[in-house]
Amino acid sequence: MFRPCSFVVWSLAAIAAVAACSTGSSVVPRDDGGRAGSPSVSQGGGGESGGTAGIAGMGTPGGAAGVAAAGAVSGGGQTDAAPPMDAPGPVDSQSDQQPAEAGTSPCAGLFCEDFEQGQLDPAKWDTQMGGSGVAMVQQQTVAHGKYALHVHDNGTAGDFATILTKDVPMALQGAGPIFGRVYLHTAMSIGGTHIQLGFAGTTRDPNVSPAIMTKNINFNYMEFAYFANSWQLGFDLFTPAPSVAKGFVEEASYPPARDKYPVATWSCIEWEFGDGPDAMVLWVDGKQMAQLDAQHIDYSSVAKTSGSVLNGLGSGIIGGFSFYGLGIHNWGTSTTVDTYYDDLVLDTKRVGCIP
Repeated sequence: MFRPCSFVVWSLAAIAAVAACSTGSSVVPRDDGGRAGSPSVSQGGGGESGGTAGIAGMGTPGGAAGVAAAGAVSGGGQTDAAPPMDAPGPVDSQSDQQPAEAGTSPCAGLFCEDFEQGQLDPAKWDTQMGGSGVAMVQQQTVAHGKYALHVHDNGTAGDFATILTKDVPMALQGAGPIFGRVYLHTAMSIGGTHIQLGFAGTTRDPNVSPAIMTKNINFNYMEFAYFANSWQLGFDLFTPAPSVAKGFVEEASYPPARDKYPVATWSCIEWEFGDGPDAMVLWVDGKQMAQLDAQHIDYSSVAKTSGSVLNGLGSGIIGGFSFYGLGIHNWGTSTTVDTYYDDLVLDTKRVGCIP
């Protein structure tokens, strides 16, 4: 996330394929416009206080219901042919399965991608790349099967390589809650910058396709990301509704322990995004890592009302979800980024990791 100060528009160059090669007011790094590493005191009325909020999917029997999660996206830009805190709930592997495509496994949710076609299906994905960003399906580094997605850039601020969904089932559109699961591998530590990984959003106008530029985008979204060598949950509003806020708005939360993300290994990443009420949860290998809701906000670009996510509101800040995305987007300068994705599933219930 970043505060759009001065935008630099770079032309998207054709890139050669790259070989696969907390608590209360404690000090936390703030996103602060994508300038990673500048620490600040937690802002807003919540921080990491308030204990465990009641969010759907938290996995505690009899716990409070709550929220949503997901992460992938559609349309626009440059197109290439190319448990909760305890234990995960049971996964229904039968009722929601769809017929498998040739060379793929049965889908465990409403939308799946295992990249086993050996390429990105242009009817399913819009590939958007900028600066040194490259997205390609490869065989060298995979979690399961024969293929996985590789996204790469050289670490320049503003570079990106992202795939966005062109169409998802109606059940995955709207306020959610939406759940996602993907296997993630990052080859090496990439420093303290903010790198967007997975997201869900909307342009608020069905006639406008989502597009990513080197220093700007044209949609609202929730995301999970790397930040300051750890994790981040947050949302950015680039096209907010008039009743929500004026100008660009971002809010973020971080793991209380600032757990470092795994390096050079595959991890099972799960998330829950909800826009009614607005809340998010992130799990890594089955462990709850972070959450964002009215009680868990560590950074806000605007003044917030205590007990609310934004300006006294608690629902509808995104405008619902209409597309989902995976990839990388550097909001600051980092070392070279080589990240891999495999076995994406989106659903209206928590999917769980592969046994």
